[in-house]
Amino acid sequence: MCLMCLNQRGFQGVWMVLLCLLVVRGLAAEPSKLNIVFVLSDNQSYYEMGCHGHAELQTPHIDALAKQSLDFQNFYAPPFCSPSRAVLLTGQHAMRSGVHNTVGGRSILHKDKITLADVLKNAGYRTGIFGKWHLGFSYPYRPEDRGFEEVFVHGGGGIGQMEDHFGNTHYGPTFIHNGKPVATKAFSTDTLFDRAMAFIEANKDRRFFCYLPTPVTHSPHYGPRDLMAKIKARGVKGSVGLYAQVENLDANIGKLVKKIDELGLAKNTVLIYASDQGISDRGAPHGPSKQGLAYDAKHHVPFMVRMPTGTPGFEPGVCTRLTGMIDFFPTILDLCGVKSSLKVDGLSIKPLLVGEHGAFPNDRTLIIQCPRGRDAVKWKNASVKTERWRLTEGEKLDVVHVDPRMHHDVAAHFPEVVKTLREKYETYWCSMPDAAASLSRHLLGAEACPAVVLNGMDWYTGSQPWHTGHFKNGGNGAWAVEVARDGKYEIECRIFPREADKAMNVTHARLKIGDMSREQTVDSKVKQTTFTVDLKAGRYDLQTWLRQGGKERGALFVYVRFVR
Repeated sequence: MCLMCLNQRGFQGVWMVLLCLLVVRGLAAEPSKLNIVFVLSDNQSYYEMGCHGHAELQTPHIDALAKQSLDFQNFYAPPFCSPSRAVLLTGQHAMRSGVHNTVGGRSILHKDKITLADVLKNAGYRTGIFGKWHLGFSYPYRPEDRGFEEVFVHGGGGIGQMEDHFGNTHYGPTFIHNGKPVATKAFSTDTLFDRAMAFIEANKDRRFFCYLPTPVTHSPHYGPRDLMAKIKARGVKGSVGLYAQVENLDANIGKLVKKIDELGLAKNTVLIYASDQGISDRGAPHGPSKQGLAYDAKHHVPFMVRMPTGTPGFEPGVCTRLTGMIDFFPTILDLCGVKSSLKVDGLSIKPLLVGEHGAFPNDRTLIIQCPRGRDAVKWKNASVKTERWRLTEGEKLDVVHVDPRMHHDVAAHFPEVVKTLREKYETYWCSMPDAAASLSRHLLGAEACPAVVLNGMDWYTGSQPWHTGHFKNGGNGAWAVEVARDGKYEIECRIFPREADKAMNVTHARLKIGDMSREQTVDSKVKQTTFTVDLKAGRYDLQTWLRQGGKERGALFVYVRFVR
């Protein structure tokens, strides 16, 4: 047919054929945009799976995934939930985002930071999160404000924490689906994987980023009851609840892999499985590791990448190069062919995934620091890592290929190495933002979201509540807020969230925002007390006092609504 066209149309036909060939060649040269599925378990040790040497856990599906993946065995993340999540979503050190704790107003990803979901969404991806967020739950810090289009999450840092839906457990918890509470019936992990797989199937004909950060294996350690009974019957010596969480997670990973394969998506989908922190080498087959927030035992996490079928240069196996969670953001963009001008601290590990090992630096230095407090303190819990060395808090030096458990300080024998690594840390430290500039303020009265909820887990002064015991124990602190516009505001103060429907048993309430203070008496039987105040746009501290008998405490939940 092509010859007939050429004979009939002569030169014009030749030109059209050549033009078509050029177009096809151009399309073939364009980087293919891959799907990304990322399963991030919570507080799961590197060793809590059969393929990494656990003596009692049975994880056949994770073990099978490891054989299909490049298993990064020298991969590190910050030692707590929020900092690790800030790092993976920005590709920057956590303290650049103002995140260096899991409570106390320092677990919120600063609004100026662009997330991976933002970038992929702008590149045409459908983005979804299913599980744990833990980077801020008031506007503009919610996942739906940070690039995620489909949101199905729980509150706080774990199922049943104070910020989570009141009364939640792993058994039929209430999740927040696109801003609205949804009651469920199944075990938490089962529900989240089912939702994620439905999202994948609904978007199988377009590109998607499916982020599946599970609430397991964070405490409380309760797994499916039938599975706990089976594990107990095996006579295990470890935590039955923890093991049931891991083995249930394993079963769901098996279902996820099967779904991806059945939908024909294995050819264009990157599947990644990791954990967010090292959890002190729990379950390791080796001897005791040096403990502390700056040591490898708190940073070392599993990270497995299954590349699409037929990816040139990709070979399943083990990678021992020094890598970390900070590399996730640039790696995903590199794999997907998505360009970004954002500055990152991490490196793309794509060369290691496609067999181009020479393109990844041999002299890589990785810095991890989580001060675990409201203040970013120089050298506190800081680790400077290279392939050979670990400098801990600026003083202790270990040779990890000789002493991987980090028990023998050799700093006195290698002063030049200490000096070099300290200089690298100094460069890092000097690049960190001012503490006041990195603090995330809750935005009140914004046109895009005129009603917000403040939670005591975000007090940036005073107490640092996080678990349900604080409903009884009290405490007080202030929120850092920014009033977006002048106007009248309703400020509803509660000890328990609205869904709890519980009386406060207080007799007097006081509210202070900046220099403005209001007081009022309260009927002890009411569930809330509300102030109506006129506010001017600006930045303030917001604090409350509720009197119970002869003691005062703060409202743990404050609902703020712009009236007019």
